[in-house]
Amino acid sequence: MQPINRSSEYAIRALTYLAQRSGGRFCLAHEMAAEIGIPAPFLGKVLQPLVTRGILQSQRGRNGGFRLALPPEKVSLYEIVDSQERLGSARLCFLGQADCTDERACPLHDFWKGASSAFLERLSGTTLSDLLHFCDERPAGGYPLPSGR
Repeated sequence: MQPINRSSEYAIRALTYLAQRSGGRFCLAHEMAAEIGIPAPFLGKVLQPLVTRGILQSQRGRNGGFRLALPPEKVSLYEIVDSQERLGSARLCFLGQADCTDERACPLHDFWKGASSAFLERLSGTTLSDLLHFCDERPAGGYPLPSGR
């Protein structure tokens, strides 16, 4: 099971890239996509909900593209992932039961309730600034660029 979907992964990588490199300048989506190894049309779709939520700014035309609208320390991973996945659904039954509550639980209810709560807390408590700090401490990892670059 993947903890987040591909859109969320791409959104986090793209915002980390912007936080590392843009210096407040706009970056073109197709240039960013080529650099971080994400299909450009897909990246454009991933970035639009972040613009709608005020996490990114976009500008058309010459010198246009995308840039962070907020400082990295003000952007949590929860906000980024929620823009792609609507994290309220993370509390859905792990085994697919329509009605899975404390009173009417599936066999994995208690485990999933605890695990999903811990995961959402971690996303809420981790910012783009934390990712930048990680990247600075471990440059050999190459994040957010794809492996092998």
